[in-house]
Amino acid sequence: MTEFFKRVATIMVLVLILTLLFLYGTNTSLLVAIYSVTLLSFHEWLSITTKSKYYILPFLVLIYLIDYIKVIDIVVFTQISLLLLIIMVYLTFVHESYLREKIKQHSLFYGIFLNLSFFLFLTNLYPYDNTLGTQSYLMDNKHYFVILISLVSFIDMTAYLSGKLFGKNKITSAISPNKTYEGYIGALVLTVFTFIIMSNYFNFQWTHLDIVFLLIFIMMVFFGDLSMSLIKRVFKVKDTGSMLPGHGGVLDRLDSYFTSLPIFYIWFLF
Repeated sequence: MTEFFKRVATIMVLVLILTLLFLYGTNTSLLVAIYSVTLLSFHEWLSITTKSKYYILPFLVLIYLIDYIKVIDIVVFTQISLLLLIIMVYLTFVHESYLREKIKQHSLFYGIFLNLSFFLFLTNLYPYDNTLGTQSYLMDNKHYFVILISLVSFIDMTAYLSGKLFGKNKITSAISPNKTYEGYIGALVLTVFTFIIMSNYFNFQWTHLDIVFLLIFIMMVFFGDLSMSLIKRVFKVKDTGSMLPGHGGVLDRLDSYFTSLPIFYIWFLF
């Protein structure tokens, strides 16, 4: 349980810092934070895939140009991301060996796409002005960041705790022997229950469609964690780094965001 408390403490500190940053930070500080986290994540990706660190600078230029010029339509990109997610889920559970091979062969492209998508979805959730070239579709909704971070963190903690306390039936030993059906079901039930209680408390008028989106979101958070476990097995590493106690690296913490952000974006934007 020591590992659990270390994990919880790290999450609570991160949630507090990020919440304060998103609610009270300036446009510049927020943009710097998003750039920094994205670059740290990409740096860790290059480390575990043994790619040259010189790719960092071209990647920075790429995300800056995309951010400034707006050459990518976020709606189209969301549709592409959803299609790729469906393909990834299918390959993970049906053609795992084929997926392992492709990840290894095209690791650089895969890393660029994951981190670019993380950057794009975040910069299109936050209400920046266009001083630094970034605008948002949600002009007055900083609280969406707090909801996103809180949801992912809560799902992560409840899945970990439920798995530790009740976990017996493994989902896929070949990818991650620590992931169990009990952990997943525990997180799902506790998250939906907490969502309904908190929504009623804050007078949020939720609908059945919200519950459907929440269930899909939970599945994608869980799948993000599972897919990163597969990637780490492909490259034979335990963690992507050691920056975050109880979690590993920045990339270890962002895995669930990579797969759940498209769902979150559609849920709250549309």
